[in-house]
Amino acid sequence: ETSNQVGQYVYQYLKKVSESQLPKDQGIKKAYSLALRLAKPFNRGLQYSQSKRFQMFDDEMRMGASLNLDIIGTKKSVWPRFAKTNLELHALGYHIDLLEAGARLEGLQPIIESLYGKKSQDKKNVFDYLQRKSKERSREYNTLDAQHLKLMNKINQKLPIETRRPEEPQGHSYIKWYGNEVRFDQLKKEHIRHMMEQGK
Repeated sequence: ETSNQVGQYVYQYLKKVSESQLPKDQGIKKAYSLALRLAKPFNRGLQYSQSKRFQMFDDEMRMGASLNLDIIGTKKSVWPRFAKTNLELHALGYHIDLLEAGARLEGLQPIIESLYGKKSQDKKNVFDYLQRKSKERSREYNTLDAQHLKLMNKINQKLPIETRRPEEPQGHSYIKWYGNEVRFDQLKKEHIRHMMEQGK
């Protein structure tokens, strides 16, 4: 897999299932363990996609619980594009999806920079570190040498190519209870900006 985002997520998902103690995964656990041995290890850091599980299971009582966390990142920004968490219960051979919550957000980078960029030199907190890392990664993916740039300019002159514009900030959030969606909110640019200003 050439994408570090996809590669890390798939590797962690295989690892999560292969180490599962839950009865629902026992039938596929061996297959995932085999695939994990053949897969390329990925450990690129927290700014890349993640798939984690925190679990506990009592073999004598045949009861347990698990908390899953999935984060989908993008190479364009250090901020994840999608995140969800779900709580599962396991008892007497039954599997219950108790609670799930998730959110998908796109185009956060322009809002973040407009709200916090001016004072970045005066701050030394975690938020500023993440913002600096995001800018470094953006420069990494956008840097072109002179010859490549000349070639791209020639192609632009011959083809009707438009300059890529920043993504329009948008997203949604949802909550599921026992597998049924009980809440869904569409998030627009104004809502996202308001939430970030409240947390500033």
